[in-house]
Amino acid sequence: MKIVEETRTRLQLKHRPIRHWLTGWPILIASLSFFIYCIFFESASANLTCKRPSSTQINCELRRFNLLGIMEKRKILDPQEAYIKTHTGSKGGRTYEIIILTPFGDYALLSHLSYQENQEFAFEINKFISSGETYLSVYQNQRNYVFFFGLFMLITMAIGAFVATTPVTNCTFYKSLNKVFIERKGLRSHEIIEFPLESILRFDIQDKQFKYSKLYRAVIVLQFYQEIPINLEYTHEKSVKYAISRISYFLNIDNS
Repeated sequence: MKIVEETRTRLQLKHRPIRHWLTGWPILIASLSFFIYCIFFESASANLTCKRPSSTQINCELRRFNLLGIMEKRKILDPQEAYIKTHTGSKGGRTYEIIILTPFGDYALLSHLSYQENQEFAFEINKFISSGETYLSVYQNQRNYVFFFGLFMLITMAIGAFVATTPVTNCTFYKSLNKVFIERKGLRSHEIIEFPLESILRFDIQDKQFKYSKLYRAVIVLQFYQEIPINLEYTHEKSVKYAISRISYFLNIDNS
């Protein structure tokens, strides 16, 4: 919170919620990126079909579909084996996916099915490869995972947008008008609060413990002990104390 103007009859302070902006915008951008990836690039289902035109040849086709129904098609020639690959996350969580080995490279199926489901699919694929069967069709579905992940990203986007659009606060004390104006202006709201100077009892400092530090905000205490924060966002103690000392001096209020 900073003093932007001070005259004999007017004192204006401005608070920019930079900490909220620096938190909200990265959350919004990251969640939007994941949401786009989830909708357009993450496979919601997959269909593997294999044919055996001769006793020594197997030709397969892998079709992947996203939530919008857009299909990606791949040819898989001469599959040798299918096995389950385990991925371990940083927090110990595990995901599984089927890998099909061929002389021309490896091909992965869906990556968010249970181990048991993948085990059944791998068994069916390996059974077809080693047998004399002429046709195989395997279908995998993870639409629920993709849908709920996309929904979670939408909620995260909304939270990020809410924090990123925290309004700027302008607080102006007018001796000539005998009034205080608190204007909160942002992309999602525009609010003006006004009240007479004589209704001010005192100024308080409220504190709040966050994860790594304690932060503060200035509060105007009115008659009947109504409290109106000057800055909605909690910030550093030094700037808040300095702002209150300047306001108290300007209004000639003993705030000790």
